[in-house]
Amino acid sequence: KSNLPVSVGAGPQPSLSKAESIARDFYDRWIGESGFASLLGRLIFRLSGAVYTRTFVRVAGLTPTDRVAEIGCGMGTILAAAQRRIHSEKPYLGIDLSYQMIVRGKGKATHSLALRPVELIVGSALSLPISSSLFDVVLLSHVVKYLTDEQFFLALRESARVLKPGGRLILWEFNPVLTPWVTRLIVRNCKAQKLRCEKELRQSMKTAGYGEFLSFRI
Repeated sequence: KSNLPVSVGAGPQPSLSKAESIARDFYDRWIGESGFASLLGRLIFRLSGAVYTRTFVRVAGLTPTDRVAEIGCGMGTILAAAQRRIHSEKPYLGIDLSYQMIVRGKGKATHSLALRPVELIVGSALSLPISSSLFDVVLLSHVVKYLTDEQFFLALRESARVLKPGGRLILWEFNPVLTPWVTRLIVRNCKAQKLRCEKELRQSMKTAGYGEFLSFRI
């Protein structure tokens, strides 16, 4: 039973744009298969909790009473690690396009000893199945490269909608590199749309109504 007022159940999967469908199919194939590449991929995502959690907790200023959601949560490893790290008193929610990611994450959570397991659902960043003004913190981790400019703006507005007044959006993504062909290689191999520099991210967030900005590196 859900502890959060989300509006999804066993109904139809979300309607996705072409860009979202490409990203979902990429991760469903990569993570859902049984070969070496999929095993390696699942290991990488499990390790992401250890790699990113310290930065997430610090930058977000997480407290045990914060409600947290991650859009593009993968298998939920960052959320689970953050929850354990700060001994959270609240349930966390993860949303991802990839059915395989969510299934793998739920399987892992079933064997977890956490007092408050992370809730994982399939959903789109462009139309979140979540009530408004619910969360203190929303995390967008390696998501925005899969979105067109219009979709990125919609995702920012949706994130703002589900945040409480004064809530925090934490966003990180690969930087474009100085060598254009390397950037193109990253985009092509990840089935992404584009990489955005910090200036472009800031401008989009400002247009979407966000106020104060703090830059950080991982």
